[in-house]
Amino acid sequence: MEPINPNKPSTGLFILMSAVYFGAYFGLKYGVLGGELPWMYNLILILVCLGLALLLHRRGQKS
Repeated sequence: MEPINPNKPSTGLFILMSAVYFGAYFGLKYGVLGGELPWMYNLILILVCLGLALLLHRRGQKS
């Protein structure tokens, strides 16, 4: 059995980041763009969410 990795994000943070991504995705696709989401918007959304996750991860390491 492996020890718990202290740098691993919590389950709650994973669920929160997933909810933010899917909320933004479906909100843009159906709420703003009427069902047509260009692939570039999806790519930008993924990169923004990854950037946020890295920022939160680094911020958590400093504490």
